[in-house]
Amino acid sequence: MLPLSFGDEITLRPNAYGLTLECDNPSLPTDDSNLALRAAKRLAERSGVKRGAKIALTKRTPLAAGLGGGSSNAAAVLLGLKQLWGLQTDDSILHKLAAGMGSDINFFMAGGAALCRGRGEQIEAIPCNLSASVLLVNPGFGISTKWAYETWAKAAAVSRLTASPSQVSLLLRALAEDDLTGVSGCLFNSLEAPSIRKFPVLELIKNAMRDNGARGALMSGSGATVFGLFADPKTAERSAQRVREQFGPSMWTKVTRFASPRNR
Repeated sequence: MLPLSFGDEITLRPNAYGLTLECDNPSLPTDDSNLALRAAKRLAERSGVKRGAKIALTKRTPLAAGLGGGSSNAAAVLLGLKQLWGLQTDDSILHKLAAGMGSDINFFMAGGAALCRGRGEQIEAIPCNLSASVLLVNPGFGISTKWAYETWAKAAAVSRLTASPSQVSLLLRALAEDDLTGVSGCLFNSLEAPSIRKFPVLELIKNAMRDNGARGALMSGSGATVFGLFADPKTAERSAQRVREQFGPSMWTKVTRFASPRNR
């Protein structure tokens, strides 16, 4: 998994008592169903803190987009509240809390590129020097993570849907060597095929990216966002424009980069 130089924004402010969450996107729930607020309450309970905090979320990523928005927000809240409250809680405790709430929170807490195992909570840092530009395209709808994994589980019973160790090793080498062609040749997402069968537009978006300069394209996470890898940002921006022209204004697009040391 690779972090992007783009995402939601979390602001934490002291509060005499209680934890509250507000968001500039009215479609996002701000009650206990929100992972960021649940993470804050779990940390307060675990650490015995009596103080509160006001959490403000500026939503920049689409909802249910397969970009780890909820998990990254929860990670930011855990790390931010540790600092705001002056907690001496060991990071291993935070990671244990994170693993109990969501599979990807640990990755965002660790920061940097990582090989993730188990449910995603086992994090191994990896070298990444990939300087590619990334085009994100969301078709204007989300895909339920629960549906994606349940559908994958059914398909996995009849077909081979996981990458082989050799493919993973090739990908790791290509990431470390800034080999865009090598990385593009190793792209794989076992959740993609079932999602494309239900939403064929995802394949059309991938093809449109490739036709306009993408070295590789793939659905991100459980979808419905698709990403394309480009050698330079100008080509990625031109591709974004053509995708919007071809598919209409409902397409959300964003050109960004990987948040590796080279790109910071």
